Amino acid sequence: MSKSSKFRLCPALGRDISPADCGEQRQSRLACPADCPHNPFAPANYSQLLEIEDRLDTKSLERLVALAPDRAAMQNDMTAARRRGLHATHAFFVWNLFFAGDANQTTFARHWEQAGLAELKNDERVLWRAKMQMRIVLLEVHQVFAGGRVEAVDLLAANPTPMILQDRSLAGMASRFSTLLTWVFPLPHYWRLSGTAATIPDVAQFSPPEIVREIVRHLGGPLTEAEMRRWLAEHFPRFDAALQAVSRLRRRQMLTGMDAKSGKAVYKLCAPFAQCRNRLDALADVEPDDLSDGEQDEGFVEAREWFDPLPKAKHLTAPGGRMVLGRVLLGQSLWRLETFGAEKLSRLRQQFETQLGQRVRFAAERVDDLGARMSHQEPVVDESLAPPRLLENPEQFTLLSSRVPALPPGVSPKDAEQELMRAAERAFLDEAIPALDNRTPREAARDPALRPKLIQLMKQRVRSHDERNLQTGRSLRTTTKTDDINRLLRELELTEIIFDAPPWRPPPAPLAGDEADLPEPPALDGGFGADSNRPPAPMLPAAPLELEEAIERLQAALDLFDTAAAAENELVASGATLLQDVEELTLDDLAENDFCFAIPFLLQTWFALVPCGCRAPEINFAELEKTFETNLRQIGYCVMDGTQEKLQSFLQNSPQPGLMLALLGGFLEAANTAPKKFRPSLEAQPIILALLKSVVEKLDEALR
Repeated sequence: MSKSSKFRLCPALGRDISPADCGEQRQSRLACPADCPHNPFAPANYSQLLEIEDRLDTKSLERLVALAPDRAAMQNDMTAARRRGLHATHAFFVWNLFFAGDANQTTFARHWEQAGLAELKNDERVLWRAKMQMRIVLLEVHQVFAGGRVEAVDLLAANPTPMILQDRSLAGMASRFSTLLTWVFPLPHYWRLSGTAATIPDVAQFSPPEIVREIVRHLGGPLTEAEMRRWLAEHFPRFDAALQAVSRLRRRQMLTGMDAKSGKAVYKLCAPFAQCRNRLDALADVEPDDLSDGEQDEGFVEAREWFDPLPKAKHLTAPGGRMVLGRVLLGQSLWRLETFGAEKLSRLRQQFETQLGQRVRFAAERVDDLGARMSHQEPVVDESLAPPRLLENPEQFTLLSSRVPALPPGVSPKDAEQELMRAAERAFLDEAIPALDNRTPREAARDPALRPKLIQLMKQRVRSHDERNLQTGRSLRTTTKTDDINRLLRELELTEIIFDAPPWRPPPAPLAGDEADLPEPPALDGGFGADSNRPPAPMLPAAPLELEEAIERLQAALDLFDTAAAAENELVASGATLLQDVEELTLDDLAENDFCFAIPFLLQTWFALVPCGCRAPEINFAELEKTFETNLRQIGYCVMDGTQEKLQSFLQNSPQPGLMLALLGGFLEAANTAPKKFRPSLEAQPIILALLKSVVEKLDEALR
């Protein structure tokens, strides 16, 4: 009995071994198998590995700062990297730990290893030596397995071979043929990912390796494999900025070229209403439609839908459905034509005037270019970062609408939607595709010159299929054979890209605003800085917090932590740079004592809006600085006025007036009752209030 409690069976040695000997030798002097329950590098013990990695990252970053020739400069660089986001943070640490060399071209990692790694335990030493082999790869996902495992290949390699990777975050979001530029290193039983990843989007006819090489070439980097990998490691954030520029500029091109003109044409009736209506209802392509409440309020009494007799995309409507050319709103003296697209409005007007003749007379027309309007709302982009070749052949986007017949009994709208998508897929095989030199996929499959283009096109369709199923919560492996997109690959005999569909996974949280239209930089399980496994902070309610709820939230934030240091640790772990940002903002305005007084209120404000355990919402430093300067000027006017009403008005002019009033009460009480040596100066108090208001405003904006 005592022996079994003090020793464990070692499958590598074939005999019992003490826990201490196991801990000091596993995966270093012992070749531990993947099924050993005491092996933290075994797939089943992945959570243990993450804990080891967290400890190792903390130790390595502390040592990096401690041994830096200029510690202040190193800390400033770290803060600047954190402000630029997760990409820049991880790239900064990886470059300084594993790639940047001294005068003798020896890296920090190599120096530490040569010194013996005495500060590390055996498991940490094994992991450190594995991380020393870290490199940039262009991963193309082939299969996603349960348990957080992914099979992929590195498209930057001359001869890509399958790699098994362990990363729960990637496995939760990846689809077949997802392509990411990221960091990996080998462990005994699988590969590990580190940090973040840049998702490679679809860009015209270019394959992902061509996109990467074109951006590197445009930015002045080398194109040979080894040199390019090192260049990407050093310039990862710059590469990602160029990739984002390409995505945004191509989106702008698509919006600009899209026929999204909302057109309306008004006609006066020159004949009795009933006569005009009878003529309209005699047309085979016109059917009654419902009026909205708003249309009735405008004075219209009936509506008709005008169907397109020769639609360009018949396969995009359900069986028995009809493409809509536009609508006609019927009033007693005025009728209005409505449609999307300048070309459709022109055709609708022509057909309407041909059929109604002298019964109507054109009165006015209005066309709103929604595509151009959306294009103007796109964020400013540094166009110099985008290679011109990657902006060629912009995507064409067409707006269509159709009416489908009533569904048969027992057929749900979801089933009808799936049947429509299957019909579109079947039609796709026999359509002439511009990217295939106007040949059909069936023809391209038999043409050796076109087959690579077809494979690239089908990879995109498979990935889109998987992403759609992930978003809707469908399980690809439990759907019917008719819903299996591999069926198309078999028909085209593209057996080299047939892989099993991913298992069911919970749908990811939706993105908001402009970011919903861009590839999100995935945060992976491993990496330096914030815990990327954290969920995003929940959105705030649409209405501002009432005063009572604001007080409750502020009190709850106080109760979360025993000390301010614990709150600061949680803040840093979430990925926030709040304290570094506000320290830089107020360096010339607040003395050290005044800044220290502000810290608890900043932490309380943060955790009143951002729950503990969540990933920090991103706050742009330049925007925070601009907001702070505005609030500083405004509170200066309040101070000159000298009335309590002006101060309350300043605080209530906020997206969260209740929260600001609650903060004011707590702040003034503390400023008046704290020991004198800790109280903020009278000059500092309005600055701190302007700072708190600015943080509330930017947090409120980030959480909507």
